Amino acid sequence: MLSRKRNKRSYYNNENKLKKILKNYPLILLLFFFFFIIYSMLDYHFFDKAELIDARNHNTKKIRKFNLHELYNKKNLNHHEVRIWILNNTSQRGLAGKMRDCFEKGYSIVDKKIKGDYTIYKQDNFVKEDRYDLGKIDPEETRVFIHVNINEKPYFKTHIQEFLNFSGFDENILEYEFSTKLYEQRDITIILGDNWNLDNNLIYCNEPIN
Repeated sequence: MLSRKRNKRSYYNNENKLKKILKNYPLILLLFFFFFIIYSMLDYHFFDKAELIDARNHNTKKIRKFNLHELYNKKNLNHHEVRIWILNNTSQRGLAGKMRDCFEKGYSIVDKKIKGDYTIYKQDNFVKEDRYDLGKIDPEETRVFIHVNINEKPYFKTHIQEFLNFSGFDENILEYEFSTKLYEQRDITIILGDNWNLDNNLIYCNEPIN
């Protein structure tokens, strides 16, 4: 009999505790989110120690380490045969012309001169007709389109690699957009967005080699 009373009392106590928890559930949830936000702020400002890489210094070290300027300048590819269009999709005037000078004359990184021997077939602003061919392009993003059918012309892969070495673009930026119209006009289209000078060698194009 005594055991039954104890069990009954324990049952009511547990039930009361559960009711209190349910009653205060919104407050508990609010406190949980509050502490979560505080922890996230502390983690972001004090505990996240991921190293930030300066693109200019990073590229310079890589070029010095592997002598990329010598390797590139010794290449004997006919870069002038690669048909490139440079289209400006930013509000910065004269940007396409500046990049044309860079691709045709080259650029310097500290005391190293990178030879530029491309022929730019067209420099212009990114206009309505270009949007019709390539779609709407976010002005904040720089895009690079390849118009050569690599399956039919596998040798062009070497030109693509040379282009990446010169520009410093990551391979992931490449988009393959093949059509008869586009291929008749050019092999590569560079659309300059607001981030044109981030994480690539174009940041050195302010003072092209004369």
